[in-house]
Amino acid sequence: MRNEYLLGTDIGTQGTKTVLVNPEGKIIASAFSEYDVIKLKPSWAEQWPEVWVKATFDTIRDTLEKSRVKPSDIAGIALSGLYGGSGIPVDQDMNPIRPCLIWMDRRATDEVQWVKENVDKDKIFEITGNYVDSYYGFTKMMWIKNNEPNNWHKIFQFITPKDYVIY
Repeated sequence: MRNEYLLGTDIGTQGTKTVLVNPEGKIIASAFSEYDVIKLKPSWAEQWPEVWVKATFDTIRDTLEKSRVKPSDIAGIALSGLYGGSGIPVDQDMNPIRPCLIWMDRRATDEVQWVKENVDKDKIFEITGNYVDSYYGFTKMMWIKNNEPNNWHKIFQFITPKDYVIY
């Protein structure tokens, strides 16, 4: 039967996994690709998006090769990804400017303190749905602005890991 398989890929912090299933949910084939987190200092955690792109492409290719299922027989594809923290800072040509400060990066302690001292916590919650913590992307973005002004001025937008891979 044609167009009956579903393909799912999860881009994780330390690896990417792709799974191909049939309509009953039985796993037909899968593949995993591992990669590292860049930890230049304690509490820092960042990744270049190319590791996610390569791992996604590799695991999809490997899963299809193992399964011997034709791509035309796939009815749907799902892609999920890790919380990208700051997001990937890209320029107008979608080129990454620096590694993404991922969810586990906790370097933005000065920025957290500044927000707590200068912005009403209820207002932050109203806008973001979150409280102030270095886990959240806005403090990581502030860190880039405060500590890497040359990079900050090049940034066109921030893109989530899965959306960068889709692009």
